[in-house]
Formats: sequence, C-alpha cells, structure tokens
Amino acid sequence: MPIQILSYIIYMASVASGMNTPRLPDLVPRVDFHPAELLGVEENENRDVFLEFNWRNTTNRTLTDTAQTFFRDFHVSLFSEDTSLLEVVNSSVPECVHLSDDPKNFSLTVRGIFLGYTNVKVVLKTAVKGCENIISDGSILEYEESSWTYDLLTSVIRPPSILINSVTIVFAVLVAFNFVNMGVQLDLDCIKSVLMKPIGPAIGFFCQFLFMPLAAYGISYLLFSDDSLRLGLFTLGCSPGGSMSNFWTLLFDGDVNLSITMTFISTFAALAMMPLWIFTLGATLFRDREATIPYMNMVGSLVLLTLPIVIGILIKKYSPRLTRISNKIIKPFTIIIVLIGISMASYVNRFVFLLFTWRVVVAGIGIAWGGYCFGALISWMCRLDRAQIVAISIETAFQNPAVAFVLLLLTLPQPDADLSSVPIVAQLMLTGIPMWVLLIITRVYKKAKDCGRDRKPSVIEKPHIDTVHRVYFAVETNPLEDMDDVYYDAKRDKLGNTQSRL
Repeated sequence: MPIQILSYIIYMASVASGMNTPRLPDLVPRVDFHPAELLGVEENENRDVFLEFNWRNTTNRTLTDTAQTFFRDFHVSLFSEDTSLLEVVNSSVPECVHLSDDPKNFSLTVRGIFLGYTNVKVVLKTAVKGCENIISDGSILEYEESSWTYDLLTSVIRPPSILINSVTIVFAVLVAFNFVNMGVQLDLDCIKSVLMKPIGPAIGFFCQFLFMPLAAYGISYLLFSDDSLRLGLFTLGCSPGGSMSNFWTLLFDGDVNLSITMTFISTFAALAMMPLWIFTLGATLFRDREATIPYMNMVGSLVLLTLPIVIGILIKKYSPRLTRISNKIIKPFTIIIVLIGISMASYVNRFVFLLFTWRVVVAGIGIAWGGYCFGALISWMCRLDRAQIVAISIETAFQNPAVAFVLLLLTLPQPDADLSSVPIVAQLMLTGIPMWVLLIITRVYKKAKDCGRDRKPSVIEKPHIDTVHRVYFAVETNPLEDMDDVYYDAKRDKLGNTQSRL
C-alpha cells in the first residue's frame, strides 16, 4: 500500500513537471447488467439481475493512468432509487471489489412494490487505501470521474386479475339490462321530433367534440409536466358520451330521449372525430408513439347501447305488464347500477388514489365542472327548457372512459397505460361524487316540500245561508214584474228569472 501511494506522488510530480510518462491502456471500471433493462416486473414479484464488473475504454488518459495504476479497489454502493416502487431484497455484490484483468460476476434480486419507473443504481468509488476506507483526499476528489454511477432502468406493472375481468363482465350485463329499462321509457315520437329539429343534438355535438378536447388539452398543459398525464386527460376529452350520462339524466328528471339520442350520435361521430383530434392536436403528446384508435370498442359501445334499447321499445309496445314493472324499478335500479359502477371503478383502479396530487384533483374538477357549466350555459343561451338543459349539461361532462382506457392500453406499454389513466379516474370520481351530493340534496328538499304541503291546513269556505231577511232585501233592491217565475240566487245575492236560468 505505501508503494501505491509513493507511485501516485511520483506520477503527479511527473504530470506537473510536464515529463513524458508512459501511457497505459485506456481503461476505467465498468458495470454491465444482464438484462440491460428490467421491464415488466409485477408487483410482489422477485426478479434476478446479473452484474459483470470489468474495465472499459475511455479517452481521458489522465483518468485512465490514475485509475488503473493506483485505483484497482472500489467501494460499491447498490440501491434502488425509489424504494416505494422497487426494493433490492438480496445481493451478492461485496461492499468493496478489487478489479483485475478478468471480469467479476455477481447477482442481485429485486422485488416490485408499486407500479412505475425507477432505477437500480451501482456506484463505484475509488479506494485509495484499498478496501478499508473511502478516499478522503481532496486532491483526488477533484477528478469528477473518481466515482462512477451505473443505472439499471426498471418498471413495475400490475399483475393481471381474473376477478377484475369477471366483475367487469357482470357490470356490463347489468348496464345492458338497465338500457332495456331505458328503452321502455323512450317515446319514439319525441325522438323523431328531436331529430327533425336537432338543436339539442347540435349543441351536444359542439360541446362534446369542440369544447371538451380543447379544455382537456389546455388544462393538461397548464397543470401537468408529465406527458403521460397530459395524454390521459386529452384522450378522455376526445371520447364520446358514456352510458352514465343517460342514467344521471334520468335521476335528475332530464330529457332522457334527448340524452340517449345524443349518446348514440356522439358515439357514432367519435369514429371520425376522435382520430381527427388524436392525429392533429394529439400528435404533440403521442410523439414517437403511434396512436391506435379503438374502433371495435366504439362499435361495441354502439351495439351495447342500441340493442337493449330496441328490446325495451318492443317491450313497451307489446307488453303493458312488463312496462308497468319497468316504470316502477327504473330509478331504484339505476341508482344501484351507478353505485356498483363507482364501487367497481374504485376497486379496479384503487392504485390511482395513491398517485393523486393536488394537480390531478384540480384537473379533474376543472374538466368535469367545465363540461357541466359550458353545456348548461350554451343550452340556456339557445332558450332550451330545463329538462333539455339538464340532459346536455350532463352529456357534455360524462365521457365514455372505456374508449379512453382501451386506446391507452393499445397504444402505450405498461406501466405507461396505467399511469396515463390517473387523470381519467380522477375526472370520473370528481364528476360523479358531486352529482350524488346534489341528488341527495334535491331529494331531501322535495320530500320536505311534500311534507309541508301535506301538513298545510285546508281552506274551509263559508257556506251561503238563505235567510228570509236576505230574500226580502233582494226583492226590495231588485223587483221583478213576473213574480211567478222568480228564484233567489244566493251567490249573487239577488233575484233571477227562471227563464234566464234555463
């Protein structure tokens, strides 16, 4: 060890005096990972990584001579950059390693904790005094290459769940059944009148495919710096109206005929409008990725919407008994469907709540209530009635999240697709929860108003009583020539002729 220090002093003196010194091979320490990137580690899954310590070429001759002549011992630090996403559970890498001409191989085991991206870092620091102490000489630390850092990019994804897929299928069946009930409530004459004078659908189309994409794009750029979050919010803003808008319109006594008509039109129009926005304005967000439009998913949404409604219309026409049953259960069953939908979305996407920030919450509130207010304002300016204003306002705010989810899943790898869905879930949660609060308030107000009306005392009218005095007074003030055909009108308090009465 004293020989190494003496050699280092002689070397530095020769460099300072400008003497020619013999050059050693251009080599510095290096660490190679196998695999080079560790992608797709599932949560709670253990994965092995192999490391190879060796030398690599470099163009820094001073560093090379110093490193290989004096620094062949290196202290090793091995750690996960974010232990909340990934942790190192086992490692054969020693705290200090002596490099020779032959490579040294080690291994480590990592475990996925939570979805996201992070790095496994390996830091090598030169050990002047061997593997006893980390160098503390300031003259050596002045070389920025006196420590080397190597990163292994890792990603953690969610494991597949059979339970989630099963629950999704059950929920789809319940939604289809409720659309049968919605079909029973429809009036074909009203739908025909809506299509003959399509002011409502035109306003809904304008709000859905002009305001919402631009609002989502602007809010995402204003609040988010991560392209994944921007992409998720913009994709939802370009999506057509969803089935929940029809259910909420029914619960708030809106125009159900207009709501379902707008949902059908927006879903059909999304086959053209969604690619238009994605490949124009959305190109700034997708960049190197090629967006995949979920046409089959949108066609499936049209089938899921249209077929049960047609069945409901046929039931209304040919089965009065089932129609009466549907009229009784439609609102309670709709409330149950909405509750199941919120519960299922919260369970399936429970990981999202851990990723909520104030920016995500503000973005969700902004896009949701922006849709409510803009749709209601435009409808009011066009002189539509209350039921139509309710339908257009709700239809504007509620998008079809399934279309946005499928687009992200087909376009982005994991965990990017799940990370992009964070603002989508936030917007859905912040759109539905206020509606529940408003629904409860309106129902309580109506009940209180009905109870007050029932308790209000009824007005008792004072009966007219015919008395001799009243009749006599009527004769004196209104004498008639023909007294045989006379009667007394108690309400007018005067005498009348029976002929005029007839």
